[in-house]
Amino acid sequence: MNLSADVAADLRVAAVAAGCTVALSLVLRYGLGVSASPLLRLSPLAVYFGYLFLGKGSTGSAVENPRLWMLLTVVVTLGTGAYAVA
Repeated sequence: MNLSADVAADLRVAAVAAGCTVALSLVLRYGLGVSASPLLRLSPLAVYFGYLFLGKGSTGSAVENPRLWMLLTVVVTLGTGAYAVA
């Protein structure tokens, strides 16, 4: 991958993490009326930091695929939402 592709991948993963964080916070607070802790609402951002520290490299590993990290962010968001409602 070249530098511009790396930057674009980083931006996509960051955008998904930010969007999921905002969506989770809005749905929990205004959609479902659940008062969740800030740490719980910020949980999708943890996946982004995992991507920054574990998912970047040039070994060709499947863990380095940005789409995997975007999907993982969505799964964590949905799981966190289900946990907060239960």
